[in-house]
Amino acid sequence: MRFCSVRFLLLVVLCSCGEKKLSVEEMRAILHERNETLGKLFKEGNADKLVTMYTDSAKLCPNGAFEIYIGKKAIRKFWGDAMEGSELLDMKTETLSVDGSEGIIYETGRTTTRTKYQDSVYVSEVKFANVWKRQSDGTYLLDVDIWNSIKH
Repeated sequence: MRFCSVRFLLLVVLCSCGEKKLSVEEMRAILHERNETLGKLFKEGNADKLVTMYTDSAKLCPNGAFEIYIGKKAIRKFWGDAMEGSELLDMKTETLSVDGSEGIIYETGRTTTRTKYQDSVYVSEVKFANVWKRQSDGTYLLDVDIWNSIKH
């Protein structure tokens, strides 16, 4: 029995050592590009394009919503409904912290948006926590996307 548990422990250690550790600078560069792309897609207002930034099994946890939207189909519907009749004028994302490895990156930050709805412009500030998962082609997609409004 002891031999089996030692072999198992050795296997776990060897498997966990295989993943490359990215530097904070590397993770920040990856997320800067990803957030720039997100901003462009939000400005386009096209939910079909926006959902390409999410993994197939992504989880979206919007501010104030009881429901957790799981998968691209549900996330596409959420963003399609949310963007209907509005126009994103500006989006600024500030990444506050990053951690992770080559396979997964954890990000926290703040985003400020200016959105035109009918004849008014609304400013929204949120704090967020994102989990980005590396895909087989080397790109990172959102696997968990959660945010809450900042009240002043």
